[in-house]
Amino acid sequence: MTWWQGRRELFHLVIPAALIAGAWAAHWLSGPELFYSLPMTAAAVYAGVPIVQEAWLRLRHKQFSIPLLITVASVGALWIGEVWEAAAVTFLYRFGGYLESLTLNRTRAALRDLLDLRPVTARVRREDGEWQEVPADEVRVGEIVLVRPGDKVPVDGTVVAGRAALDTAALTGEPLPKEASVGDEVLSGSVNRGGSIEVRAKRVAADTTFNRLIRLVAQAQNEKPRVQRFLDRFAQWYTPAVMLAAVAIFLWSADVKLALTFLVIGCPGALVVAAPVAVVAGLGRAARQGILIKGGERLELIGRLDAVAFDKTGTLTQGAPAVSSIDVFDADERDVLAWAMAAEERSEHHLAAAIQAYGKERGVDPMPAEEWEFFPGLGVAATAGGRRVVVGNRRLMEQNGVAFEARHEAALAAKAEAGDAVAWIAVDGRVVGLIGIQDPLREAARDLVPALWRAGVGTTVMLTGDHEAAARRVADELGIDVVKAGLLPEEKVAAVKWLQSQGYVVAMIGDGINDAPALATADVSVAMGASGTEVAMESADIVLVEDRLEKIPEAIALSRRILRVIKQNVAIAVGTVLMLLAGVVTRHVGLGLGMLVHEASILVVIANGMRLLRRPRQPGGGGQRAAAVGGLRVSRASGV
Repeated sequence: MTWWQGRRELFHLVIPAALIAGAWAAHWLSGPELFYSLPMTAAAVYAGVPIVQEAWLRLRHKQFSIPLLITVASVGALWIGEVWEAAAVTFLYRFGGYLESLTLNRTRAALRDLLDLRPVTARVRREDGEWQEVPADEVRVGEIVLVRPGDKVPVDGTVVAGRAALDTAALTGEPLPKEASVGDEVLSGSVNRGGSIEVRAKRVAADTTFNRLIRLVAQAQNEKPRVQRFLDRFAQWYTPAVMLAAVAIFLWSADVKLALTFLVIGCPGALVVAAPVAVVAGLGRAARQGILIKGGERLELIGRLDAVAFDKTGTLTQGAPAVSSIDVFDADERDVLAWAMAAEERSEHHLAAAIQAYGKERGVDPMPAEEWEFFPGLGVAATAGGRRVVVGNRRLMEQNGVAFEARHEAALAAKAEAGDAVAWIAVDGRVVGLIGIQDPLREAARDLVPALWRAGVGTTVMLTGDHEAAARRVADELGIDVVKAGLLPEEKVAAVKWLQSQGYVVAMIGDGINDAPALATADVSVAMGASGTEVAMESADIVLVEDRLEKIPEAIALSRRILRVIKQNVAIAVGTVLMLLAGVVTRHVGLGLGMLVHEASILVVIANGMRLLRRPRQPGGGGQRAAAVGGLRVSRASGV
C-alpha cells in the first residue's frame, strides 16, 4: 500500500464514519427520524458500493465470496429498514480490510527494505582508466568497481585493493560491520560504513546474490502452503453453505433479521487471513536474518523434519586442508619442510597448498629445486640441492624403491587412527618425514548438532566420499549419529532414500555440485548462498545468504513456529465463528455486536501472525535425539 493509497482508503472510511456519527448524534438529540435514517443509509451505500463491485466481479468468475455475503446482508438490512445494521456491516468490513492492509503491508517490510537497498549506480574503471558512474545493471563481469564510504556494493565479487567495513545487516541479519580486504568475497547490497575498496565483478545485474534474493523472497511470500490452499478451497463452498443455512433459518423462524445476522456473522474473515499473515510475517523475519525459506509446501516439509544429512567436506569442514602434524625420521623438521615445499612448489594439488602454507607460517623457505616430475594420483618429485626429493603416497614411495621401517608403520597407523590424510617425504630413497593433513572443522559446526536437537531434529547423518577414519573423526567430534563414508554420488542418493523408507523426513545439506543428486532426492535441500551454485540457490528449499551453519536450526525452528501460528490462527478463527453463530441462533448476539467481535477476531489473528516479525527465541527442548538410525552406524550406503 503506497502513501497515497493508504490516505485515499482512509478518506473513504472517514466519510461513512462521519455520516454514522452524525446519524447517531441526531438520534440522541431526538431529531427527526429522517436525520437518522438518511445518513445511515448514505453511509451504508457509500461504504457498500466497492463491496458490491468486488462481489459481482468474483461472482462473474463463479466465486462465492465473503463480499457476496456482506452484500446480501446489507441489502437485506436496508430492505427491512435496519439502516444501522446495514451501515455497521459495510463500514466495519471496510475498516477491517483497511487495518488488514496496513498490517500485511508491514509484514512485507523485509522485501521493501531489500528493494530500498538495491544498488542503483556503480563507479567502474573503464578502458581509459578513469572511474565512470554507470547504472549498476550495466557493470560487466571482470570490471573493477570502486566502493567508497556510504556506497552500496553493486556486484558480487572479490576485493582486489583496499579495506572497508561492510554492513550486511539487511542480507544476513548481522548487526556489526564485517571487515573486507584483498582476497575477500563481498556480496551486492552490502553498505560500506568506512574505508574504500576495489572489487572485481564476478556476478552482475540480475545474477547477483542480492537481486536473486529479492526475486526469491517475492516468490516465497506468494507461495501458499497446503493449509492455506485448503482454506481457499474451503471458502468456495463455505459461502454458499452459509447462505443456504441463512435461508433455512429464515424458513424455520420467519425472522429476516435473524437470518441476515447469521449470514453476516458466518463470514470466515479471520479464517481467510489466518495463513497468509503468518506466512508473510514469518518469511519476512527469516529474510532479515539471511535465511530464505521458499514457502508453500516446502515450509510444511521443513516443519516436519526429523533427520538431517550432511556432506562433510566444505559443509562441516572448511574445505581447506591444513597440516595437523609432522613426524620426522633422522632429520631436522625445518629441513624436511623445506624439501617438501621444494617438491610441491609447482603442484596445484590441495595437499601441496596445505604444506606450502604450513611451511610459510613457520618461516621456512623451500629449497631451490629443479626437474619437477608429477605423478597424478600419487605425488611429485624434484631435485633440490642435488638430492632427489619425493613427496606423495605409499605407492609412489614403493615405485621409487623407498623402504619402510616399523617406526614408519607405527607413525602411519597413528595418523590413520586420527583420520589424517598423509604425505610421505623421502630424500635419496630414504623416508625422512610423514605429514598428516586434516580439513579443519568449521567453528559453527561444533554447536550444530545440539542446536538441531533443540530445534526438534532427532537424527543426524554424515554422507561423505571421504575415507572412513576421517569421517568418523569429524562425526565423533560433532556428535553425529550415523556415519556413511566412501560414498559415490549414487550411493548418497541410496542413503537418503533408505532414510526416507524408514519414515524420516530428510533434509540434505551440501555444496550443490557433487551432492546435487542427493539434494534433489531429499525432502528438503539447503544451499549456501555465498558459495553455492546459482542452480542450487534457485532449486533449494532453504537458501542461506552466507555459509553459516548456525542458521539451519534457526530456519527449522522458524518454519515450525510459522506452522504453529497458522494452527493457532485457524483455531481462533473457527472458535470465534462457532461461538458467534451459537449466540446468533440463541438470540444472544445481534448484528452490530457480532460484527464487532468478528472484526476483532480478524485483528487478533493478524496480531498473532505479526508476532513472527520478532526474532524467534533460541529454540529449547522439543526434540528427542535418536542414538542412531535403526541402531546402525555403517560406512557404506550399500550396506544399509
